[in-house]
Amino acid sequence: MKRCPRCEKTFPDSETFCEADGTALVQAGPAFAEGAVATGAGDAGEQIECPVCGGKAQPGELICNFCGARLGVESAESYTRQPSSAPPRMTPPRSAPPRGGPTVRRDASPSMRITGRMPDGDGEEEGRGRFGFVWYLIAAIVALGGGAWLALHLSTKPAEQPVANASPAAIASVAAAAPSGPLVALSKAMGVQVTGESAAAPERNQEAARKVFEDHKDGLLESYSHAIAGDSTLRDAMVVRIRVLPNGNVDAASVRTSTNPNPAFDAEVVTDVSAWNFAPFTGGQVEIDYPIIFTNDPASRNTLESQLSSKLAALSPTEAPEFASARPSPAASEAASAPSPTPVETPAMVVAPRKPHPKARRTPAPPPLTLQQRVKQVLGSNPRTRRVDCYTSGSTVTIFGKVFDADAKLYTEKIVRQVPGVGNVIDSLTTDESDWAARQAAIASQIYAAGLNSVTVKVIGHDAYLGGTVKSDAQRKQAVTIAESASPGVHVRTNLITVVPGNMFGF
Repeated sequence: MKRCPRCEKTFPDSETFCEADGTALVQAGPAFAEGAVATGAGDAGEQIECPVCGGKAQPGELICNFCGARLGVESAESYTRQPSSAPPRMTPPRSAPPRGGPTVRRDASPSMRITGRMPDGDGEEEGRGRFGFVWYLIAAIVALGGGAWLALHLSTKPAEQPVANASPAAIASVAAAAPSGPLVALSKAMGVQVTGESAAAPERNQEAARKVFEDHKDGLLESYSHAIAGDSTLRDAMVVRIRVLPNGNVDAASVRTSTNPNPAFDAEVVTDVSAWNFAPFTGGQVEIDYPIIFTNDPASRNTLESQLSSKLAALSPTEAPEFASARPSPAASEAASAPSPTPVETPAMVVAPRKPHPKARRTPAPPPLTLQQRVKQVLGSNPRTRRVDCYTSGSTVTIFGKVFDADAKLYTEKIVRQVPGVGNVIDSLTTDESDWAARQAAIASQIYAAGLNSVTVKVIGHDAYLGGTVKSDAQRKQAVTIAESASPGVHVRTNLITVVPGNMFGF
């Protein structure tokens, strides 16, 4: 007989390959032969009982169809101790045998039977697969339930109202409606200008100048707040020039030009900037021009900057500033005020001169004041001439700025000629009275053109005083409107116009 080395089935000698798995058959050993003889002897007898599981097999079968144990000469104990070297054989599943006994599937040939049994592991895999399917089903039910709960929760939650984006027009209207306070700032269109031999030094450059402005602008803001408390329409843009000494003190200050000339406010600004302090350094003096905007209406800032730029472009280098002030340096004041002692030598006081120590440093003597500095000291020390500045060319001194009246002009020229070294004086001063007279003439001309021949006007500074008679209240109000529109910055302070109605014929 032959056997399959893989599934251990036995076949007649006439077969060559196993009909179950196609493995080449080999010649069976003596044990198979003996088993074959034993089983052959029992072909005609009863069924063979498996010594392991008790299953019944037909005569001539060598392998139990239920547990795979060998039938015949090998005992159940030896079979359970000896592992099979062949790989496990997987047979197709079949239905369980009836309770009456095991079933045997037979081939067409009585001597060749293919038996099958589901291994024990298949049942476990089937049970595990069913258990996993149940868990998957439970998980799916939980997920569906959670999704339904979430949808129900979101449907009951009140919908959030969308937030509307504010349009640029709305933002501009809100900004315009917001209350605005007084503003003091540097012009954006014009930068700070620094001139002098030390203009590029870190202690005097544009960045340092802007920092000093930011540190001291609260004083300017306070002065402006006081000014608009009396005149809420006061808005101004000006170029303020200061001269800074190496020790950091402001030696002189002036308002070169402004969009709304106001001597009282200009004086306050000059006083504030004269108290500024810069960092001391070893360089020379510099002059700094600050374009400053004063307004309590942010919408007017661009207009003020444009007006200031136009006035500055039309300003000549030799034109006198609108308001100027200078103060003498502390060293010069102390030197002038200190009396010079006159030592009296006696024989006991005559001593040998002391030799200076080799390592001692001699303090250099301050340089002598120039003619321009001496003239500015004289002008700055007098209250009537604090708004006057000067420049020199040799012994010729040109004075410019503003004084109150013609008498003040003559007085200024007189004290300048008394300064030692002055040979000639060129007077380029203007007066407040001449400015007021020009404004008064402009207002009177327009009042006369409107037919209000009996109305008189007097202008002092930015204040107008009206008098005379008119025939109706409408003409009285018309005179006020003409006076305030004829000269920018002028407002009617006192209105003494009386209404005298005419007769029934209109005169």
